[in-house]
Amino acid sequence: MKKFYIPIFAIFLFTSLVTQAQVYNSISTNNVTHYTLDDPRFWGGTLITDVPPNTCTGCTIKINSNVTVVPFNGQLAANGGVGTTSQIAGANDPSLNHITLVNSTVNLYGNTTLTLNAYLTLTNSSITIGNNPSSVETIFVNDQIDFDATSGVQLANDNTLVDATNLIGKTILGPYDEIGNLGFKAAGLYSLFLVGGSYTQTLEINGIGSVNGQYTSPVTGDPFYDFNCSPVIVGAPHSCNFGLVYGPVITQMGPGNPPDATFGVLFSQSTTLPVTLAQFLALKNGDGSVKLIWSTSQEVNAGYYDIERSGDQAAWTKIGSVKAVGNSSTSSNYNYIDRLPIDGTGYYRLKMVDLDGKFKYSKTVAITVENDARPLVVYSNPFSDMIRLKVNVSKGQNLTMTVSDMLGKTYINQNYHAQSGDNLVNLPSSISSHGVYILRIYGESYDQTVKLQKQ
Repeated sequence: MKKFYIPIFAIFLFTSLVTQAQVYNSISTNNVTHYTLDDPRFWGGTLITDVPPNTCTGCTIKINSNVTVVPFNGQLAANGGVGTTSQIAGANDPSLNHITLVNSTVNLYGNTTLTLNAYLTLTNSSITIGNNPSSVETIFVNDQIDFDATSGVQLANDNTLVDATNLIGKTILGPYDEIGNLGFKAAGLYSLFLVGGSYTQTLEINGIGSVNGQYTSPVTGDPFYDFNCSPVIVGAPHSCNFGLVYGPVITQMGPGNPPDATFGVLFSQSTTLPVTLAQFLALKNGDGSVKLIWSTSQEVNAGYYDIERSGDQAAWTKIGSVKAVGNSSTSSNYNYIDRLPIDGTGYYRLKMVDLDGKFKYSKTVAITVENDARPLVVYSNPFSDMIRLKVNVSKGQNLTMTVSDMLGKTYINQNYHAQSGDNLVNLPSSISSHGVYILRIYGESYDQTVKLQKQ
């Protein structure tokens, strides 16, 4: 075994565009066609715009069948001779040599193998395999993956494997020298969380650790992972060895599972994933509110989701809570509307709480909302039992609020003292008949009328 270890720094997909808040769902079988990841047909389409772009920002990528990620001119022997890039016009692009994911998630489903023959960077992004407890899933890393302090990789069940041995002998496109072996590049996972001024070899054929030293197992003394494999686990179907890690494990990422002060960001033992978050998005509504959308592909004993918001990613405030489905092996969809978002850029995260009280945080999503100074915003239109409004007045004054039908009959007549600026108002309604109604709000220097729909 070579000694090891030293530095540099340093993206995933397929064209050189940038996108936001997109979901890409692959075909369910690829064993006969062998489409590569840059091929629109793998995504059920025919155009290059059907393929996740490079850089892919705010993307949810769902891989449901075996696929190979190939670099530019992927048919060349220097690229491992595995697969060819798509022949669809525009697909075989030099950007394939370095693929970037930002604020994105990649999830594997079913008995699926992902073969990575290109250099990949994760920024505030994650890769999760083993979303279903019984799925047999593998990632072959034949090049380099780097990830920042808010990104990570999770193997969520005991049938999952990441293999960085690069048995095909592919020429490495990534920038990282093996620590302690300048000029030699090896496939693997490299964390950009600095230890001793350099990156971490999170998974690599000749060892794991940092410039501070090579990690060795406290159980066996071996310089590789010994989770969920023999001889540490008697009778396990897998053998522990260099360049391999078996699930369930997760890269160390912050509170509750911090990086090692000496060896940096390594994989650590974890339990089967209780909640698999498939996507988490923040969208700006026309009325100035922010809609948060998230979905899970699996839930085991999930309790609820707290929605937390911050203006600086340091101080977080709970703004709401949504009850979880609890137990599900299929997709579950959720949403929450922040009626009074932060002016400027606001940050949101989910606190995912199990029934036993254990919790973990989602990735952070950001959205910028300009101050909405419109004189009247109706949040609930159509309305049911409550009419929710935001009234903006230039100076404090008494307002009269009326709701009438199209024949002039008044159902609501209420006085309200408004302060200068924004005022949130909830008008209770006992109107039972469906139809169109007229809301009028007037005062000394304010007069607004809008149509409402009773649902």
